[in-house]
Amino acid sequence: MLSPNERAKILREAPPKMWIAFSEDESAVIAQSSSYEEAVALAESRGEHDPVLVMTPDSWMPMVL
Repeated sequence: MLSPNERAKILREAPPKMWIAFSEDESAVIAQSSSYEEAVALAESRGEHDPVLVMTPDSWMPMVL
């Protein structure tokens, strides 16, 4: 499993609105795409049938909810 710092670095360095597919055990990035369907298809074509998918935000600006 990636450390929280490693995972945060990967997500922050990814382009905005990008789907990131991590392996099932979250130890590696398997695929990334601007569409959910393509990210899943890429992960499956690489042998990962249950990826963990995360979408990066438009920007990393602080938000008050």
